[in-house]
Amino acid sequence: MITPDPVLFSLQLYGSKPIVITPWTFFGLVGNVLFSTRVLIQWIASERQKKSIAPVTFWWTSLAATLIMIGYSAQRAELAFLLGYSVNVVPYTRNLMLIYSLRRLWHVLSYIASAAIFGGALILFRYMQTPLIHSHWFYLGLVGVIVWNIRFIPQWIYSERKGQSVFPLWFWIWSLIGQMLCLLYSLILHDLVFILGFLFNGIPIIRNIMLSKRHVASGEPESH
Repeated sequence: MITPDPVLFSLQLYGSKPIVITPWTFFGLVGNVLFSTRVLIQWIASERQKKSIAPVTFWWTSLAATLIMIGYSAQRAELAFLLGYSVNVVPYTRNLMLIYSLRRLWHVLSYIASAAIFGGALILFRYMQTPLIHSHWFYLGLVGVIVWNIRFIPQWIYSERKGQSVFPLWFWIWSLIGQMLCLLYSLILHDLVFILGFLFNGIPIIRNIMLSKRHVASGEPESH
């Protein structure tokens, strides 16, 4: 942990290890609320269009939530989640650049800002006072985070080729696998913020898979 994190109370929901609630838990829950908000925004927009789309507010909310979760992951010394959230800053920012017609200078600055955030996350490791690898379960979490977060890299490349921000069917199938792995790791950690962050993601993901399949079957071109 970077700063002292006093225990406010604990919850005994499952297993022998309690879920500890601290002041930083509420900070992380703000990030969860933003992530839930982005999911609802994307879900509602997709339902209205009858196909999976990514409105601009989805990317802005994703970026804000990710910055909060970078701070929370650093405080909790959770290396797997910290790396995952830090990497996602790049595709989130680039998708925003694809949506807005901005000068090339802004595109370059967005890459510099993304690199600075990722570099800052790495520097934070020096100040963590707890082990970065808590147990052998860390590797399960690392695989889950990689699967969950790296999906935005091919989505970014796919969107670059299309010239617009889009969500293909394979993106949602990939997301479902990553969500299940991250949820399992979060349950092992007994961390309320991470548990709530992944617990309900499966519902909109499955719905987007259904919308994407219907859209592909109709033969209509993809849109953002």
